[in-house]
Amino acid sequence: MRILILLLMLSTTAVANLNIQHWTTPEGAKVLFAQTKGLPMLDIALNFDAAASRDGDQFGLATLTNSLLGTATRYHNEEQIINAFESVGAQVSQRSLKDMAIISMRTLTRKEALKKSLDVFTEVVTQPKFDQKYLTREQKQTLRSIDAGKQSPATVAANAFDKAVFGEHPYAHEKIGTEDSIGRIAIEDIRKHYQKYYVAKNLTIALVGDITKVKAKQVARQISHGLNMGNKPPGNSDVEPLAKSQVLHIEFPSKQTHLLIGQVGINRTHPDYYPLYLGNHIFGGSGLTSILSDEIREKKGLAYSTVSYFTKMQSNGYFLLKLQTKNNQANEAKDIAIKTLKKFINNPISTEQLKDGKDNIIGGFALETASNANILTYLSIIGFYNLPLDYLSSFTDKIEDISIKDIQSAFNRLIDMNNLVVLSVGQSK
Repeated sequence: MRILILLLMLSTTAVANLNIQHWTTPEGAKVLFAQTKGLPMLDIALNFDAAASRDGDQFGLATLTNSLLGTATRYHNEEQIINAFESVGAQVSQRSLKDMAIISMRTLTRKEALKKSLDVFTEVVTQPKFDQKYLTREQKQTLRSIDAGKQSPATVAANAFDKAVFGEHPYAHEKIGTEDSIGRIAIEDIRKHYQKYYVAKNLTIALVGDITKVKAKQVARQISHGLNMGNKPPGNSDVEPLAKSQVLHIEFPSKQTHLLIGQVGINRTHPDYYPLYLGNHIFGGSGLTSILSDEIREKKGLAYSTVSYFTKMQSNGYFLLKLQTKNNQANEAKDIAIKTLKKFINNPISTEQLKDGKDNIIGGFALETASNANILTYLSIIGFYNLPLDYLSSFTDKIEDISIKDIQSAFNRLIDMNNLVVLSVGQSK
């Protein structure tokens, strides 16, 4: 226990002392850099506002574009690119979400290794060659993923919940697209999407590792210099609150029912962000120790686990409570879950619950920010969502300052028990 406390203290100190430096490249890319010493590694994340919410009516376009980066450039084919990264031990990955299209690299900081990996990485990002044979391959893989999703009750439920909560908003559709939309995407569509959104002014660069600020500026400039300057696209509109409740059931041949209950949530700059964060942790975000788990799992044995959380994006995300239970227990689980949420909103929590929730978050947050990879994620979030630079260092203080009344007031302002989406996927009989 003494060792654990010491580790938490050291981790908290490291976060508090983390010097996040920021600047903008001449081409307009935003850069956030944190120097960490001890490991001769550099982590780079390029975050473009080029993900699924920019698909327009070509669902899956952003994900396909992101997946094709690294398949070929003007000078190298896919095999040559893979071999070049492997020769210096560099690791490259891509990911496309609702808001962010990400391409990242971890590399050694040894001079020769860094130069080669950075040169190839820059070429991949700034000089892609979109080839029809690779698009065809990715389309086939995507169609297989779509088909697999139809066999998964969890995927069916998640997609249906997005549509119910987001309505006509760009967040509503599946980020990988549909069978119909994927087949209609042409190579020229990929090129146009890249040319419009993979530009310097639409880029946030996060850098974490054992390099100097001078070197970090050189790295960031090399990447942004290869991109067109372009323009940052206007933000998507906010997600409108639900006008009425929706009770939806999707019949599915499964032994268990997936139950999802929720509504429109918040973005990362919402004024009630911190009390909602802490309140949700106490209600359903802390796993087996949460109020929700106690009511559903411990007292009634209706589900192995149940959880609640907020998705936090540029526009408002959603608040979601979800669980899996036996088909013949679905109605009972639904009633208890809704009753538990209503009770949480209308009745103050105890002083002990508040203290336990704060202690759990503050201790866990220290460990979450102890690795370069996690710091890189936070820098990406801070830069992409325009959060204050002291977000990490002030997080625990803001959690510590929250009162019982703050939590109850925040949940009362946000959660509308009369306008919930209640979705079940399973066998009704």
